[in-house]
Amino acid sequence: MFNVAEHSSSSPRLTITSNRHSIQNSKGGSDAAFPWCRTTPETIEHFLLHCPCFHSHHTALCSQLSALAITTLDLPTLLVASGTHLSCQPALLSLTCTFLRKTDQLPRQ
Repeated sequence: MFNVAEHSSSSPRLTITSNRHSIQNSKGGSDAAFPWCRTTPETIEHFLLHCPCFHSHHTALCSQLSALAITTLDLPTLLVASGTHLSCQPALLSLTCTFLRKTDQLPRQ
């Protein structure tokens, strides 16, 4: 699970930090691979942008961002609304939080 903090200030942003999971492999050792797909190192970028386990959530997020005319899907855009118009920033961060809630990485309020 990732630690997520929503900031309420004049410059909206999310802070996400990863908790390393120690996954036991078949030889009894631990493995730092992502806990869902187990083929890629656990990073926030992999989780938010690439993990095939959350493909349907990624697709929905991309569609919703497209409706806001946001075509850049990268960490600065999703976490701090970098490069987006000021009027779109709250909606973008809300969509990122919704993605995190749907993937059980952000507690439901």
